[in-house]
Amino acid sequence: MNFLNIKDLKFNIKNKKILENINFHLEKGEILSIIGPSGAGKSSILKLLAGLSQPTYGNITLSNKIISSQNILLPTGDRNIGLMFQEEVLFPHLSVYKNIAFGIEHLKTSNKENLIKKYLTKFGLLNLEKSFPEELSSGEKQRVSLARILITKPKVLLMDEPFSNLDKNLRIEICDYTIKILKEKNISVIFVTHDINEALRVSDRIIILKNGKIQQIDTPENIYSYPKNKYIASLIGDINIFKAQSNNEGLIDTPFGKIKCKKYMTNKTKRVLRCNHFCVIRPSDLFFSKIGVDAEIISKHFLGSSWEYKVFINEGFPIFKLHPSKEKFCINDKIKVNVELKNILIFEE
Repeated sequence: MNFLNIKDLKFNIKNKKILENINFHLEKGEILSIIGPSGAGKSSILKLLAGLSQPTYGNITLSNKIISSQNILLPTGDRNIGLMFQEEVLFPHLSVYKNIAFGIEHLKTSNKENLIKKYLTKFGLLNLEKSFPEELSSGEKQRVSLARILITKPKVLLMDEPFSNLDKNLRIEICDYTIKILKEKNISVIFVTHDINEALRVSDRIIILKNGKIQQIDTPENIYSYPKNKYIASLIGDINIFKAQSNNEGLIDTPFGKIKCKKYMTNKTKRVLRCNHFCVIRPSDLFFSKIGVDAEIISKHFLGSSWEYKVFINEGFPIFKLHPSKEKFCINDKIKVNVELKNILIFEE
């Protein structure tokens, strides 16, 4: 069920276009991530959804009710939308118990106490209920923040880089714990992050944003395997990229063989003949092989459990990066590299 809909959304600040023609929906219990570089408009979307900003054009509908448009702006407190940000948002003068209780002060005392105890237990905070934020670890603070939000039973949770201040291992642990709780409670989430791996890990769908415009909306698998342009391919991970021209038969010559101009264009039209293209190969798709293209190792880096190499093929192509690899080579070693042609992504110039 699509119960949150964003239609034809535009947002300007002093005649500067921040967002343009934003259209997407959120299903019940879905986790939808928004990724893109700084200034792409990610936080602006969250502010519009939260009611902290008003659209220049378009509307936002929650449960078939317009909550934002040019003429309508439902107050933030009346939207039943939770907010979780990277900044510290706990009240420093209140205990863990009172921080969690803050959003349900309107409930009767007995109901409130039972509910708070339930959440303290659920989030492993029962022994910390009298502690203050300054006495908590980063992970404990995040659990308190999440409990304080979820106890209010929001329809939608907006998360803006909520784990970016945590170290890597704790970030993964708290992120997995949070997503597990959200899935159990069937809460819909819009998750903004700069961490591509995090987005791929937790999302049902991903929105790729650039300069205030949506580039692609799809599942993590499709975003990775079928990016719509080279910008998306480069955003999702490390890439090797080179230019190539199609011949009269619509074929592109690469060091690894000829490939057809397919998926992103049709080879039945004249416009693809003798046209320039960008070919993208992920470093993880390259591999050393007894049968392949002659190359030379020009640099190597130890990654812990594997190696990363840069290899030179010939002057007509850039230096190719290859990782991860269990093979151990020396600089200047002559080797052969290969790739499955189906894994080469093709984009029009």
